[in-house]
This record gives sequence, C-alpha cells and structure tokens, in this order.
Amino acid sequence: MLALIIFAPAFNQAQVVRNPKLSSSDLDAAKNQIRQAGGATAELIYSVRIDAFDRGNFDSLVIVYAKAVKGGKDYYAMVIRDKKTFPLVFDKEGRALRSGDHFLRIGLKHETGKPPIVRLMGASNDSPAGEQQRNLDFRFDGNEFILESQSVATIAK
Repeated sequence: MLALIIFAPAFNQAQVVRNPKLSSSDLDAAKNQIRQAGGATAELIYSVRIDAFDRGNFDSLVIVYAKAVKGGKDYYAMVIRDKKTFPLVFDKEGRALRSGDHFLRIGLKHETGKPPIVRLMGASNDSPAGEQQRNLDFRFDGNEFILESQSVATIAK
C-alpha cells in the first residue's frame, strides 16, 4: 500500500514543471483557463501565484501552457487577477515565447515606484553558441502587460 502512495503522484502529474506550493483551487483554475484559451489539447506547463501587480499582494495567478505544433510546442502565458485575463504576448501570433523555444521558469523583479517585472525565461538551441536562455520582461502598464525588454544569455553546461 505504501508503494502506491509514493508512486501515485507520478501517474497524475497536473503540470509539466512541478510547483508543490500551488493550491488545488489554483491548479483547477489554471486547468480551466487553459482549456478555455488553448482548447482541449492545451497542456498546462506551469502555474504560480505571485504579486505581479502590487508588492506583497499575491492576487495574481500566472499560467504557462503549450500547444503542440509540427516539430514541438508553442508556449503561451497569461496573468489572471480578479477574473480578468492579461496575456503575456511576445509575437503577433500571441505566443509568450518564440516558436521553437521551450519554457524554463518565471521570475519576478520588484522596483520602487513601478509595477513589478514578470520575466518569462525560455531556452533556445538555434545558435552556434549552443543553448541560450531568452529572457522576456513584461510590465503592467495599467491596462495590459507590455513586453518591456528582452535579452539572451548562454546557458552554462
């Protein structure tokens, strides 16, 4: 019986990148949201509750999901707050990461007197330099999250 309890979570993985601090209600909300936004075949990659609008006010759920495309996955992301959805958009197709990149993690940077920066980090392997990390920084402007800056760094092996 103990072996079933230990191994059971591996068979019921809710999201690709594990987040043990995510509540079950947030996980359910993330699943419902990706079904609405991405359709039945969308895959929940990661979700986390953060303070994306106001420091110390953890009222934002960030959701990253993927859709299968020829040759891999395209990644999409959104921030949910007060039943409003704010997409994190990198390109005209609405993707959060460049096509061909894969999701690594989310970061958050607080700055005095400004809304926080939500950073999406993805990995790209299309450079002669090897695998690179692409950082996309989004900031809320009062109406939506705007792509404020982006950078690329080589991933150390």
